[in-house]
Amino acid sequence: AETAKLMLQVEKLKKKLEKAEKKGGKDGRGLSPPPPGAPPGPPPTAVPPAVDDGKFKALEEENAKLAKKLEESKAKYEKAKGKLEEVGKASLKGQEEILASMASEMEKLEVSSKKEIDEAKKEAAGKEEEIKKLAETVKKLTKTNEALKNSNSGLGVALSQLAKKSGTLTSEFKLLKSQVHASMKTDVPKIAKSTASQIAAASSNFMKSIEDLKVNYEKEVKERKRLFNLVQELRGNIRVFARCRPPSKKELSSGDESSTICVEFPADGEVAMKNEKGKEKNWEFDQVFNTGSTQEQVYKEVSPLVTSVLDGFNVCIFAYGQTGTGKTFTMMGPESNRGVNTRALYELFDMSQKRRSTIEDKITVSVLEVYNEQIKDLLAEDVGERKYTVREGPHGNYVPDLTMVNVDSLDEVIELLALADLNRSTAKTNMNEHSSRSHLILSCYIVSTNKHSGEVSRGKLHLIDLAGSERVGKSGAKGLALKEAQNINKSLSALGDVIAARGSGSSHIPFRNSTLTQLLQDSLSADSKTLMFVCISPVMYNSEEGFCSLNFAERARKVELGKATKNVVKAGK
Repeated sequence: AETAKLMLQVEKLKKKLEKAEKKGGKDGRGLSPPPPGAPPGPPPTAVPPAVDDGKFKALEEENAKLAKKLEESKAKYEKAKGKLEEVGKASLKGQEEILASMASEMEKLEVSSKKEIDEAKKEAAGKEEEIKKLAETVKKLTKTNEALKNSNSGLGVALSQLAKKSGTLTSEFKLLKSQVHASMKTDVPKIAKSTASQIAAASSNFMKSIEDLKVNYEKEVKERKRLFNLVQELRGNIRVFARCRPPSKKELSSGDESSTICVEFPADGEVAMKNEKGKEKNWEFDQVFNTGSTQEQVYKEVSPLVTSVLDGFNVCIFAYGQTGTGKTFTMMGPESNRGVNTRALYELFDMSQKRRSTIEDKITVSVLEVYNEQIKDLLAEDVGERKYTVREGPHGNYVPDLTMVNVDSLDEVIELLALADLNRSTAKTNMNEHSSRSHLILSCYIVSTNKHSGEVSRGKLHLIDLAGSERVGKSGAKGLALKEAQNINKSLSALGDVIAARGSGSSHIPFRNSTLTQLLQDSLSADSKTLMFVCISPVMYNSEEGFCSLNFAERARKVELGKATKNVVKAGK
């Protein structure tokens, strides 16, 4: 377009130039200009003007203007010509590039067009196939339509017949509905009453069967327990009862993670505990008393063992566990809620009173403590001033010169226990405000004589409240309390060694390693019935000690002492 424009401008300039040359071909004198390249001739001879000077002067001025325009036109022409040449060259190059690009686009277009054509052909072939299928479908539909038209007439007849039948059924339904309503007013109350009585009878039978099953289940549980206890008695195993104290008010109100409850009771006779490390374990014992258990419930399970003392058996009941877990509460108990010790003695005196007509019982009581591996007679007038040792006698181990008090009633025993409690060593620690710093042993010796046969039986009942095991760093014991804690742990460790040796069937039992184990030798050997209470805390803070106590109790439960025998001497011997 630019080139064409320039060409038009050049053509116009050419025409203007030619016109100007034609118009200015002669000067004002009527002479033609010399041809180009001709040598200059002589100056022209003056010729008198044929016209007036004014017109001639005007012509000269016009001629000069035309000459100037001619020169300007020539310059424009040359400039336009050069520009045209440049544009021609540039446009030629551009046209070549455009042609090359167009050729490339044409090739691409040809390829894509060919591809589209092929695809269109395929699509057309597919459409053609679809058209054929549609045509067949149309044929089938046409036939179906014809068949429907033929059957439509028959349906019309059938519909008219159905309409008649529907009217008849509607009238019959209304009649039936009225009859049902009338029947419901009279029959439904009767049916409801009958059904209710049947349901009540079935429910009663079902509940009765449930109660029967419950009774049978309880009988089976009791029988299983009886047989298990019989096996344990024949084996002479140490029986183990676990008891968990309830959380204290301080523990409940702290809201601390260490005070969270970590103990569960999955089933009868089972206890589960989780420690601070996330470890969980289940233990099974002969009896498990949860945090809501009462002193009555605990003693009920102990009673059969206690009463066997009157038959001449040696019985030992001791409480083991960490300090502050309720051992003293279980064994002694406060005045308003007595523990095993007082209840056991009450039952012994009660049974002895009932059989006075045939059997005469002589009951003797002693109370001692093992404090820092030394024996202290808690019923003596000079408590702590004498040293005592353990000796072996004809009826088992005993302590010479120990105060033995004959008692005839429970009141006398309670007075003796009050005196012993005043003399017992206690201290305040971080774990327990009134921590027992010694092992207390209440021993009851019963010599029974049959008035008719003269037969004499000897029974011993040892009721032991062991001092609590403790971690010195946790209890905060210092000075004398620290020494006490070290001796307590030493004696409990010796007890653990004896239990382990009995459990493994070792020929050597290290009873002499501690004063406590020497005193318990009779109870941890043959011819004795032994029951252990393992007392635990329910909170996470004491879970590690709880694990240790329960594991110790588990080992103790496996110890077989052998079948206990009565200590009976026939008359005349």
